[in-house]
Amino acid sequence: MSQLVVVDGDIVDVEEAHVSVLDRANLFGDGLYEVIRCYSGCLFELATHVSRILEGAKALGILHDWTSESVELAARRLQAETGIMEGEMYIQLSRGPAVRTHYFPKIQSPTMFITLSPVRPIPEGARTVGTSVITCPDMRHGWCHLKTVNLLSNCLAKEKAARHGVWEGLMLRGLDRSALPRTVEEYCDVPGELSGARPGDDVAGWVTEGASANLFVVKDRRIATPPACNILPGVTRRIALELAELAGLDAEERPVAAKELLTADEVFLTSTIGEIMPVVNIDGHLVGAGEPGPITKRLAEMYTDRVASAVCQ
Repeated sequence: MSQLVVVDGDIVDVEEAHVSVLDRANLFGDGLYEVIRCYSGCLFELATHVSRILEGAKALGILHDWTSESVELAARRLQAETGIMEGEMYIQLSRGPAVRTHYFPKIQSPTMFITLSPVRPIPEGARTVGTSVITCPDMRHGWCHLKTVNLLSNCLAKEKAARHGVWEGLMLRGLDRSALPRTVEEYCDVPGELSGARPGDDVAGWVTEGASANLFVVKDRRIATPPACNILPGVTRRIALELAELAGLDAEERPVAAKELLTADEVFLTSTIGEIMPVVNIDGHLVGAGEPGPITKRLAEMYTDRVASAVCQ
């Protein structure tokens, strides 16, 4: 069976799905998106994701007739029609097509489409043995709290990670340098920003997040994650903080200096697809003992239980 998608409320074959070349998501990145994990046919935290995209649309002044109920209904209809049980759903809402002008059109015709595909593979052992990451400059705009489709900088960070054979690119701001890279090669092919540093060095800058994940560091059993400023505060990030509180762990939101990555006992990432993923190597430096730590393992187990509980409802 060909892939089914929802376009403006109608379920059609992907070959019949059309979005205008003048859509402002295409011309200006003027749109928002969400990614939702489907476990055993259950769209995990669907209401939370739908609420976020509609709140983002309000913040950006995207005028539409969608409600939480109608978006959730369309999402569930698509899952039922496709029959995909283990997958990832993508929802995109844009300001829609208009004559190409930078200012917003007086009359908006927003576009929403929803896709559901089998879940992308995670590297074998990434959640149990741990994964490696590389650091890179954060060149994004200042509205990172909105999940917009302006993802070129995120794509560059992912490309850098791929070229170096690691899972994720961690983005740093406030670096001690006179200019940012000007070509893909200058950005992607050079070593990570911390590759030449040693624990204890006074490294400039602070970490914001990964290209597609939020970051947590653990030191002396205390958990820290960058605050919701110049980051996208993810749904899985929120759940991880809730689980830490339930477990009686000390967790806080605060700026995380880049140099902390070199001395952390544990580091882990959170994301819809990657869930809670331990990081054991950053720019060639082992994190702790080079294996997932007890706090990361505990939170990952609790997350698995949370998912199981939601699926069984």
